[in-house]
Amino acid sequence: MNRCLPLLILTQIVFSIAASSTTEAAETQPLTIKEINQIWQQRRERLQVMRVELSLEIATSKLLLYPEEEEPVNPPSTYSPLTKADMERLKKELVINHARYSILLDSPKIRYRQWGRFPSDRMKETVSFDNTCFSNGLTVTRLMQSQGTPSIAIFKKTETSDVFSALSQLPLRWALLAGDHDLGETLEGFTARSKTEPILDLDCTVLERTDSEGTACLWVAPKSHDCTVLKYEYHNADKLLVSSHIQYKIDKDWGQVPTTCDLKSFYGNENLLRNSYKYFFDVLHAKASIPAEEFQVKFPHGARVWDSRKRDADGKVIPYTVK
Repeated sequence: MNRCLPLLILTQIVFSIAASSTTEAAETQPLTIKEINQIWQQRRERLQVMRVELSLEIATSKLLLYPEEEEPVNPPSTYSPLTKADMERLKKELVINHARYSILLDSPKIRYRQWGRFPSDRMKETVSFDNTCFSNGLTVTRLMQSQGTPSIAIFKKTETSDVFSALSQLPLRWALLAGDHDLGETLEGFTARSKTEPILDLDCTVLERTDSEGTACLWVAPKSHDCTVLKYEYHNADKLLVSSHIQYKIDKDWGQVPTTCDLKSFYGNENLLRNSYKYFFDVLHAKASIPAEEFQVKFPHGARVWDSRKRDADGKVIPYTVK
Protein backbone atom coordinates (compact mmCIF):
# COMPACT_ATOMS: atom_id res chain seq x y z
CA MET A 1 0.00 0.00 0.00
CA ASN A 2 2.87 2.36 0.88
CA ARG A 3 4.46 1.63 -2.50
CA CYS A 4 1.20 2.56 -4.25
CA LEU A 5 0.93 5.92 -2.52
CA PRO A 6 3.78 7.69 -4.41
CA LEU A 7 2.37 6.36 -7.68
CA LEU A 8 -1.09 7.73 -6.80
CA ILE A 9 0.36 11.14 -5.93
CA LEU A 10 2.39 11.22 -9.16
CA THR A 11 -0.72 10.32 -11.16
CA GLN A 12 -2.69 13.13 -9.53
CA ILE A 13 0.11 15.61 -10.31
CA VAL A 14 0.21 14.54 -13.95
CA PHE A 15 -3.57 14.91 -14.29
CA SER A 16 -3.41 18.30 -12.55
CA ILE A 17 -0.73 19.57 -14.93
CA ALA A 18 -2.64 18.24 -17.92
CA ALA A 19 -5.87 19.90 -16.78
CA SER A 20 -4.04 23.18 -16.14
CA SER A 21 -2.40 23.07 -19.54
CA THR A 22 -5.76 22.39 -21.19
CA THR A 23 -7.38 25.34 -19.38
CA GLU A 24 -4.53 27.69 -20.30
CA ALA A 25 -4.66 26.56 -23.91
CA ALA A 26 -8.41 27.20 -24.01
CA GLU A 27 -7.92 30.71 -22.60
CA THR A 28 -5.35 31.57 -25.25
CA GLN A 29 -7.51 30.38 -28.14
CA PRO A 30 -9.35 33.17 -30.00
CA LEU A 31 -13.05 33.42 -29.21
CA THR A 32 -15.61 32.92 -31.95
CA ILE A 33 -18.00 35.67 -33.05
CA LYS A 34 -20.85 33.61 -31.60
CA GLU A 35 -19.17 33.35 -28.19
CA ILE A 36 -18.49 37.09 -28.07
CA ASN A 37 -22.07 37.96 -29.05
CA GLN A 38 -23.43 35.66 -26.31
CA ILE A 39 -21.33 37.42 -23.64
CA TRP A 40 -22.28 40.84 -25.02
CA GLN A 41 -25.96 39.91 -24.85
CA GLN A 42 -25.60 38.99 -21.17
CA ARG A 43 -23.75 42.26 -20.50
CA ARG A 44 -26.42 44.36 -22.24
CA GLU A 45 -29.09 42.73 -20.10
CA ARG A 46 -27.20 43.91 -17.00
CA LEU A 47 -26.70 47.39 -18.49
CA GLN A 48 -30.07 47.75 -20.22
CA VAL A 49 -30.99 51.07 -18.58
CA MET A 50 -28.20 53.52 -17.84
CA ARG A 51 -27.58 57.04 -16.62
CA VAL A 52 -24.14 58.22 -17.70
CA GLU A 53 -22.28 61.47 -17.04
CA LEU A 54 -19.12 62.11 -19.06
CA SER A 55 -16.49 64.82 -19.01
CA LEU A 56 -14.39 65.28 -22.11
CA GLU A 57 -11.04 66.85 -22.89
CA ILE A 58 -10.58 67.68 -26.58
CA ALA A 59 -7.23 68.44 -28.21
CA THR A 60 -7.55 69.79 -31.76
CA SER A 61 -4.92 70.59 -34.35
CA LYS A 62 -5.24 74.32 -34.96
CA LEU A 63 -5.15 73.79 -38.70
CA LEU A 64 -8.61 72.19 -38.51
CA LEU A 65 -9.94 75.50 -37.22
CA TYR A 66 -8.76 77.32 -40.34
CA PRO A 67 -11.00 76.09 -43.16
CA GLU A 68 -9.42 77.18 -46.40
CA GLU A 69 -12.48 78.17 -48.39
CA GLU A 70 -12.15 80.46 -51.40
CA GLU A 71 -11.17 84.00 -50.55
CA PRO A 72 -14.31 86.06 -49.83
CA VAL A 73 -15.52 88.47 -52.55
CA ASN A 74 -15.41 91.29 -50.03
CA PRO A 75 -12.81 90.10 -47.52
CA PRO A 76 -12.61 91.95 -44.20
CA SER A 77 -9.52 94.01 -43.51
CA THR A 78 -8.33 91.37 -41.04
CA TYR A 79 -8.49 88.51 -43.58
CA SER A 80 -5.24 86.99 -44.79
CA PRO A 81 -4.85 83.60 -46.51
CA LEU A 82 -2.64 81.01 -44.86
CA THR A 83 0.84 80.51 -46.22
CA LYS A 84 2.35 77.03 -46.50
CA ALA A 85 4.54 77.81 -43.49
CA ASP A 86 1.44 78.88 -41.53
CA MET A 87 -0.27 75.60 -42.38
CA GLU A 88 2.69 73.49 -41.29
CA ARG A 89 2.94 75.41 -38.02
CA LEU A 90 -0.79 75.24 -37.24
CA LYS A 91 -0.91 71.53 -38.06
CA LYS A 92 1.52 70.83 -35.20
CA GLU A 93 -0.06 73.18 -32.65
CA LEU A 94 -2.95 72.01 -30.48
CA VAL A 95 -5.78 73.83 -28.75
CA ILE A 96 -7.42 72.25 -25.68
CA ASN A 97 -11.14 72.51 -24.88
CA HIS A 98 -13.59 70.76 -22.60
CA ALA A 99 -17.16 69.50 -22.84
CA ARG A 100 -19.64 67.42 -20.91
CA TYR A 101 -22.28 64.80 -21.74
CA SER A 102 -25.37 63.69 -19.87
CA ILE A 103 -26.84 60.49 -21.31
CA LEU A 104 -29.95 58.39 -20.67
CA LEU A 105 -30.01 54.97 -22.37
CA ASP A 106 -32.77 52.41 -22.63
CA SER A 107 -32.19 50.98 -26.10
CA PRO A 108 -33.63 51.80 -28.56
CA LYS A 109 -34.45 54.99 -26.63
CA ILE A 110 -31.74 57.53 -25.95
CA ARG A 111 -31.42 61.10 -24.76
CA TYR A 112 -28.11 62.86 -24.58
CA ARG A 113 -27.07 66.44 -23.96
CA GLN A 114 -23.67 67.80 -24.97
CA TRP A 115 -22.46 71.22 -23.85
CA GLY A 116 -19.26 73.21 -23.52
CA ARG A 117 -17.16 75.79 -25.36
CA PHE A 118 -15.21 75.53 -28.60
CA PRO A 119 -13.24 77.95 -30.83
CA SER A 120 -14.95 79.40 -33.88
CA ASP A 121 -13.38 79.31 -37.35
CA ARG A 122 -9.90 80.86 -37.42
CA MET A 123 -10.09 80.97 -33.61
CA LYS A 124 -11.71 84.40 -33.68
CA GLU A 125 -13.58 83.65 -30.45
CA THR A 126 -14.63 80.83 -28.16
CA VAL A 127 -18.34 80.07 -28.41
CA SER A 128 -20.70 78.08 -26.24
CA PHE A 129 -22.66 75.13 -27.57
CA ASP A 130 -25.55 73.18 -26.03
CA ASN A 131 -27.10 70.38 -28.07
CA THR A 132 -29.61 67.72 -27.07
CA CYS A 133 -30.68 64.65 -29.03
CA PHE A 134 -33.71 62.44 -28.41
CA SER A 135 -34.66 59.20 -30.15
CA ASN A 136 -37.40 56.67 -29.48
CA GLY A 137 -36.03 54.24 -32.03
CA LEU A 138 -38.30 55.52 -34.80
CA THR A 139 -37.65 59.26 -35.00
CA VAL A 140 -34.73 61.48 -34.02
CA THR A 141 -35.04 65.02 -32.67
CA ARG A 142 -32.07 67.35 -32.32
CA LEU A 143 -32.35 70.54 -30.28
CA MET A 144 -29.55 73.10 -30.74
CA GLN A 145 -29.38 76.02 -28.32
CA SER A 146 -25.86 77.24 -28.97
CA GLN A 147 -26.41 80.83 -30.07
CA GLY A 148 -29.33 82.92 -31.20
CA THR A 149 -32.72 81.33 -31.85
CA PRO A 150 -32.97 77.66 -30.77
CA SER A 151 -33.39 75.29 -33.72
CA ILE A 152 -34.96 71.84 -33.85
CA ALA A 153 -34.57 69.15 -36.53
CA ILE A 154 -36.88 66.13 -36.63
CA PHE A 155 -36.46 63.19 -38.98
CA LYS A 156 -37.03 59.48 -39.25
CA LYS A 157 -34.27 57.29 -37.92
CA THR A 158 -33.78 55.80 -41.39
CA GLU A 159 -32.85 59.26 -42.69
CA THR A 160 -29.67 59.36 -40.63
CA SER A 161 -26.86 56.87 -40.51
CA ASP A 162 -25.90 57.84 -36.99
CA VAL A 163 -28.39 58.46 -34.20
CA PHE A 164 -25.52 59.23 -31.85
CA SER A 165 -24.26 62.16 -33.96
CA ALA A 166 -22.00 63.87 -31.40
CA LEU A 167 -21.27 60.43 -29.90
CA SER A 168 -20.21 59.06 -33.26
CA GLN A 169 -16.78 58.08 -31.99
CA LEU A 170 -16.93 54.30 -32.36
CA PRO A 171 -14.93 53.35 -29.26
CA LEU A 172 -17.47 55.02 -26.99
CA ARG A 173 -20.22 52.96 -28.56
CA TRP A 174 -18.12 49.81 -28.28
CA ALA A 175 -17.59 50.57 -24.57
CA LEU A 176 -21.28 51.01 -23.69
CA LEU A 177 -23.37 49.23 -26.30
CA ALA A 178 -21.27 46.59 -28.03
CA GLY A 179 -23.54 44.33 -30.06
CA ASP A 180 -26.59 46.59 -29.81
CA HIS A 181 -28.26 46.78 -33.23
CA ASP A 182 -30.07 50.06 -32.51
CA LEU A 183 -27.52 52.30 -30.82
CA GLY A 184 -24.24 50.42 -30.62
CA GLU A 185 -21.92 48.57 -32.97
CA THR A 186 -22.11 44.94 -34.11
CA LEU A 187 -19.55 42.45 -35.39
CA GLU A 188 -21.10 42.18 -38.83
CA GLY A 189 -18.29 41.67 -41.35
CA PHE A 190 -15.61 41.03 -38.70
CA THR A 191 -13.45 37.89 -38.63
CA ALA A 192 -11.06 36.67 -35.93
CA ARG A 193 -7.32 36.35 -36.35
CA SER A 194 -5.85 32.90 -35.71
CA LYS A 195 -3.86 34.00 -32.64
CA THR A 196 -4.62 36.08 -29.57
CA GLU A 197 -2.62 39.15 -28.58
CA PRO A 198 -1.92 40.32 -25.00
CA ILE A 199 -3.23 43.59 -23.58
CA LEU A 200 -2.84 44.25 -19.84
CA ASP A 201 -1.89 40.58 -19.32
CA LEU A 202 -5.13 39.48 -20.98
CA ASP A 203 -5.15 37.23 -24.06
CA CYS A 204 -7.36 39.21 -26.42
CA THR A 205 -9.17 38.01 -29.51
CA VAL A 206 -8.32 40.30 -32.43
CA LEU A 207 -11.11 40.95 -34.92
CA GLU A 208 -10.75 42.59 -38.34
CA ARG A 209 -13.09 44.08 -40.91
CA THR A 210 -11.92 45.50 -44.23
CA ASP A 211 -13.97 47.69 -46.53
CA SER A 212 -13.21 49.95 -49.49
CA GLU A 213 -11.82 52.67 -47.20
CA GLY A 214 -9.64 50.70 -44.80
CA THR A 215 -9.41 48.10 -42.04
CA ALA A 216 -10.95 48.24 -38.55
CA CYS A 217 -9.42 46.15 -35.76
CA LEU A 218 -10.83 45.30 -32.32
CA TRP A 219 -9.05 43.75 -29.36
CA VAL A 220 -11.66 41.85 -27.31
CA ALA A 221 -10.96 40.72 -23.73
CA PRO A 222 -11.63 37.11 -22.61
CA LYS A 223 -14.97 35.94 -21.21
CA SER A 224 -13.68 36.50 -17.66
CA HIS A 225 -13.69 40.23 -18.50
CA ASP A 226 -17.08 40.31 -20.28
CA CYS A 227 -15.46 40.32 -23.75
CA THR A 228 -15.07 44.08 -23.40
CA VAL A 229 -13.39 45.97 -26.25
CA LEU A 230 -10.02 47.18 -24.93
CA LYS A 231 -8.57 48.63 -28.10
CA TYR A 232 -9.77 49.88 -31.49
CA GLU A 233 -7.77 50.91 -34.55
CA TYR A 234 -8.57 51.98 -38.09
CA HIS A 235 -5.95 51.75 -40.83
CA ASN A 236 -5.81 52.83 -44.44
CA ALA A 237 -2.96 51.69 -46.71
CA ASP A 238 -1.00 50.61 -43.60
CA LYS A 239 -1.34 54.08 -42.08
CA LEU A 240 -2.95 54.44 -38.68
CA LEU A 241 -5.85 56.91 -38.87
CA VAL A 242 -7.70 56.24 -35.59
CA SER A 243 -6.57 54.64 -32.35
CA SER A 244 -8.46 54.16 -29.10
CA HIS A 245 -7.94 52.51 -25.72
CA ILE A 246 -10.75 51.87 -23.24
CA GLN A 247 -10.19 51.15 -19.56
CA TYR A 248 -12.67 49.41 -17.25
CA LYS A 249 -13.24 48.59 -13.61
CA ILE A 250 -15.14 45.70 -12.08
CA ASP A 251 -18.48 46.42 -10.43
CA LYS A 252 -20.00 43.72 -8.24
CA ASP A 253 -23.47 44.19 -9.77
CA TRP A 254 -22.79 45.30 -13.33
CA GLY A 255 -19.52 43.56 -14.20
CA GLN A 256 -16.96 45.44 -16.30
CA VAL A 257 -17.87 49.13 -16.67
CA PRO A 258 -15.79 51.73 -18.56
CA THR A 259 -13.82 54.40 -16.69
CA THR A 260 -11.96 56.18 -19.50
CA CYS A 261 -11.98 56.15 -23.30
CA ASP A 262 -9.00 57.69 -25.09
CA LEU A 263 -9.49 58.31 -28.82
CA LYS A 264 -6.93 59.79 -31.22
CA SER A 265 -7.06 60.50 -34.94
CA PHE A 266 -4.06 61.30 -37.11
CA TYR A 267 -3.24 63.05 -40.36
CA GLY A 268 -3.12 60.24 -42.90
CA ASN A 269 0.15 61.23 -44.57
CA GLU A 270 2.04 62.06 -41.37
CA ASN A 271 2.27 60.75 -37.84
CA LEU A 272 0.73 63.94 -36.50
CA LEU A 273 -2.31 64.25 -34.24
CA ARG A 274 -5.45 65.72 -35.83
CA ASN A 275 -7.52 65.59 -32.67
CA SER A 276 -7.95 63.55 -29.52
CA TYR A 277 -10.87 62.90 -27.19
CA LYS A 278 -10.32 61.84 -23.60
CA TYR A 279 -13.62 60.68 -22.07
CA PHE A 280 -13.99 60.27 -18.31
CA PHE A 281 -16.99 58.27 -17.07
CA ASP A 282 -17.79 60.38 -14.02
CA VAL A 283 -21.11 58.61 -13.33
CA LEU A 284 -22.42 55.31 -14.69
CA HIS A 285 -25.51 53.92 -12.99
CA ALA A 286 -27.14 50.86 -14.52
CA LYS A 287 -30.64 49.51 -13.89
CA ALA A 288 -31.69 53.06 -13.12
CA SER A 289 -35.37 53.92 -12.98
CA ILE A 290 -35.87 56.47 -15.74
CA PRO A 291 -39.39 57.96 -16.10
CA ALA A 292 -40.72 57.89 -19.67
CA GLU A 293 -41.16 61.68 -19.72
CA GLU A 294 -37.38 62.13 -19.47
CA PHE A 295 -37.10 60.72 -22.99
CA GLN A 296 -39.66 63.18 -24.35
CA VAL A 297 -38.81 66.43 -26.10
CA LYS A 298 -39.81 69.82 -24.70
CA PHE A 299 -39.71 72.49 -27.42
CA PRO A 300 -38.57 75.91 -26.12
CA HIS A 301 -40.72 78.92 -26.98
CA GLY A 302 -39.59 80.65 -30.17
CA ALA A 303 -37.59 77.69 -31.48
CA ARG A 304 -37.45 77.24 -35.24
CA VAL A 305 -38.47 73.70 -36.27
CA TRP A 306 -37.61 71.70 -39.40
CA ASP A 307 -39.66 68.49 -39.43
CA SER A 308 -38.69 66.31 -42.40
CA ARG A 309 -41.89 64.29 -41.93
CA LYS A 310 -43.94 67.32 -42.97
CA ARG A 311 -43.40 68.47 -46.55
CA ASP A 312 -45.22 70.52 -49.16
CA ALA A 313 -46.38 69.32 -52.59
CA ASP A 314 -42.85 69.78 -53.96
CA GLY A 315 -41.31 67.67 -51.21
CA LYS A 316 -39.76 70.59 -49.36
CA VAL A 317 -39.75 70.70 -45.57
CA ILE A 318 -42.15 73.25 -44.11
CA PRO A 319 -40.45 75.03 -41.18
CA TYR A 320 -42.43 76.59 -38.35
CA THR A 321 -41.85 78.48 -35.10
CA VAL A 322 -42.89 77.20 -31.66
CA LYS A 323 -45.53 79.54 -30.24
